[in-house]
Amino acid sequence: MKLRIAEKDYKELRRVTSTSFLRNVEFAHETGCILLVAANAHPANPSLLVTEVMLPAQGELAETASDGLVFSAGYLRRALLKCRGERLAGFLTVHTHPLAGSRVGFSKYDDEQDPVLMKNLYELQPGGVFGSLVLGREAIAGRTWSGDTLNAEPLDELVIVGESVKSVCLRGTPPAPLAADTGIFDRALAITGAGALSNLSKMRVGVVGLGGTGSLMVELLLRAGVGEIVGFDFDVAEDSNLNRVLHLREIDARSGRLKIERLIEVVEETGLPSRLTAALGGDVRNAETASQLAGCDLIVGCVDRDWPRLIMCEVSYQYLIPLIDIGTEIGFSGNQVLSVDSRVSVIGPERPCLLCSGVISMERIRIEGYGSAERRRVLNMGYSADIELRAPAVMDLNMRAASMAMLVVRHLLQTYMLTPLPHTIKEALTNFAMRTLRHNPGAACPICGSARLGVGDGMRLTTRRAMRRGEDERSL
Repeated sequence: MKLRIAEKDYKELRRVTSTSFLRNVEFAHETGCILLVAANAHPANPSLLVTEVMLPAQGELAETASDGLVFSAGYLRRALLKCRGERLAGFLTVHTHPLAGSRVGFSKYDDEQDPVLMKNLYELQPGGVFGSLVLGREAIAGRTWSGDTLNAEPLDELVIVGESVKSVCLRGTPPAPLAADTGIFDRALAITGAGALSNLSKMRVGVVGLGGTGSLMVELLLRAGVGEIVGFDFDVAEDSNLNRVLHLREIDARSGRLKIERLIEVVEETGLPSRLTAALGGDVRNAETASQLAGCDLIVGCVDRDWPRLIMCEVSYQYLIPLIDIGTEIGFSGNQVLSVDSRVSVIGPERPCLLCSGVISMERIRIEGYGSAERRRVLNMGYSADIELRAPAVMDLNMRAASMAMLVVRHLLQTYMLTPLPHTIKEALTNFAMRTLRHNPGAACPICGSARLGVGDGMRLTTRRAMRRGEDERSL
């Protein structure tokens, strides 16, 4: 099981426990705190979510010494009452082992005291989730305890979600050596290192909407080596899709085939290690389908409606799952194109949601909730300040947005751009910069000078000529 934590809370956890790891061993002492946790019970991504780092008040750490730490009954009771009041799953106690370096584990004292404490907690809250973490200078070990048998079950991984997505082993040991690269993705190492590629290969990425932008995102994630792509889409192929949805064929439109069925077929045909699976239902506005988003490690939104975007934002914050939302827009004045824009928004802890950044509005969400006839009536009567906008269906513009989003995915796993990222990255293709000329073009230039202009076959191109046998290419 994973433990997910917002970057700000992880920093707070490390700040609170930092006094244990002073360089002067003489003053080293154990300290700790409590992590209040919620649960994500999705079978594909079971995890505990740190809701709050609950700091001890004066006297709530009853004993701090180099060989043990005792949490006061008042501290534990305060945590338990807060869990009940906020309907949280439970909590994890955290303590330090000041002398532990690259490895850390639970001591004999921990193994003796934890079962007693956990038994008491489960008696007070039978349906809760309780466990403990021990922190060393460089390593962390974690475990939960089952309420029925009081057996310890190890936590596997700590996922830190913020300006990047980092993974920390919770087995108390250094990270395992990376598997040898297969060579398929070795050219990507220039921007996504071996560690980031390894993490990507284990990730489950949800792509919501498999139209013009979503089908491109599937292709880019496939070529990047992601482990599993979960497609959320319920649309059938139509003739109007053929100019913008990757891999769709006329036969798919004629037969009314589901878009996702065709994309699953294409992914399987590549033989690459990624796989594409279909989310049940496909429409995230339905509760059963929306719940499947919690089974993803990352969500990519490729829809042109506000209501699904609202739901994706809610899942992102509630389950500490990063969301990358993609959009395109073409601005007109009459028949003249004024702007051609692609947008990528990065959503997650301590970052503004799409509502706060103005990408979506509650008014448009309200309108989308109407049936089509009622929606037309409301708009025609002027009851809404918003108007229905048709998102552009232009594949070349969609490609700009999708490729930018994929570069952000890589950045989250191995930062290479300036941080913090802006909440919205927008590319306006009608606004551009001119590079300064190195020299003024003129007759002296062998390329754009007048000697080459319009001469057709009259001048030889600067190509390689055929080599004679035994001739060294370097002599050409």
